[in-house]
Amino acid sequence: MYKTLSLIACLLFVCACHNKPDIKPILPPPSAQDGILTLDIDHPGNAIPSNFEGLSFENWILSRNPEYLDGNNQVLVTLLKNLGPGIIRMGGNSSDETDWTGDGFNADSHFDIINPSNIDKLADLSAKTNWQVIFGLNLGHDNIDASVDEAKYLYNKLGTNLYALQIGNEPDYYKLGYRATNYSVQDYEKEWLANFAAIESQISSVKFAGPDVSDNLLWADRFAADNSGNISFLDAHYYNDGPATNSSINCQTILSTDYMLASYLQSLDQDSKNAGLTYRITEANSIWGGGKPGVSDTFAATLWALDLMWTVAANNGQGINFHGGELVYSPISVSANGQCTANPVYYAMLAFKYGASGGKIIPVDVRNNTNNFNYSAYACYKNDSGYSLTIINKEQKKDIVVTINTGRNVPFIDVKRLKAAAVDAKTGITFAGSAVQSDGSFSPISKESQQISGDSFVIKIPAASAAVVTIN
Repeated sequence: MYKTLSLIACLLFVCACHNKPDIKPILPPPSAQDGILTLDIDHPGNAIPSNFEGLSFENWILSRNPEYLDGNNQVLVTLLKNLGPGIIRMGGNSSDETDWTGDGFNADSHFDIINPSNIDKLADLSAKTNWQVIFGLNLGHDNIDASVDEAKYLYNKLGTNLYALQIGNEPDYYKLGYRATNYSVQDYEKEWLANFAAIESQISSVKFAGPDVSDNLLWADRFAADNSGNISFLDAHYYNDGPATNSSINCQTILSTDYMLASYLQSLDQDSKNAGLTYRITEANSIWGGGKPGVSDTFAATLWALDLMWTVAANNGQGINFHGGELVYSPISVSANGQCTANPVYYAMLAFKYGASGGKIIPVDVRNNTNNFNYSAYACYKNDSGYSLTIINKEQKKDIVVTINTGRNVPFIDVKRLKAAAVDAKTGITFAGSAVQSDGSFSPISKESQQISGDSFVIKIPAASAAVVTIN
């Protein structure tokens, strides 16, 4: 049973699932709608890089779980291929506590080690998945000879898949342990430049990124200005909240509007532009400190991560690497024997791939959201395949109904939905009616499609869900 709305006769939304008959849903009258979204398709913005998506890992995982980041880990290979090309970033705090034991170098017995076989496995994974590598060298110990040797081995094994080297991790917090309490960005630059010069003298074609700060944008600005000729992009980290031990943090914490994010990204964007560079968020996730159980490993984190990726893209970011591995918030968890499982944040990465891959950002004007409902909308132009619109409803109890004005005749739309039973669900998450299988494979099995023959349509986004709408 359905009704045709006289004021929006162009809308008849059909739900197709396998061989079942199409079902046309009943929609509320226009007066009950929650917003009007207008796509400015005449003014596409920056292109979203094909390697925008990324994962970040602690360096110690290479030695503690060598079967994980390995080309022989077929489940991981499949999971990465599902997302298209991307970037693996090796670093984290452990990059300053992990010693290289290459040709003639001895490790401090108090720390983890990385040996050539660990890099061999990583290089094999990179080659089989077309995922490049950003690798963090140990500045905490500041053994320049070891860093040069490690960089040479990385370059020889990864070749063009070595996207960039980083020297040190979150140096803006070195004053908490690695260096004196008065350690400054000027001190860091001296150490960084000494390592950079030594490595570049041996491998002139290798690329660098920096300063990989935790959150100190004054450091990012200064470093970018002083080293615009030495680095290929500016990088920094981002976490929504923390620490994970904070008992007040819950799912609503990460679903609520983050009022600091836009200004943070805009500052990075301006700093990079001033230096003639781009920027990338090389480490990010929901709650710092490894993630909070019941928040970082739930569907709330899926919606949060999808919104974050689009926000970075909309602010000219060239990509984002979600931190993980053997941590609560990991997009892809790993067991002791290297077995991988797709977690909630991974589904956000899937939805972003389908909504953004190969696209150029299109501005979306949101009007008539008089009640300030918590939803986001992003769009991109996808060349000959049309346009894509992603709508994320972060209201836990309120369905959102919006009118989409495209400014063009729309002959056909296709909708893939991202959903779960509840925001705190840890399992049962689906995208386009499908879950990731235990072997890592994924294939959409359901979609809603409809002929429109007009320049606008209406869509309903249920509470705590998202939709990727392809406009052909």
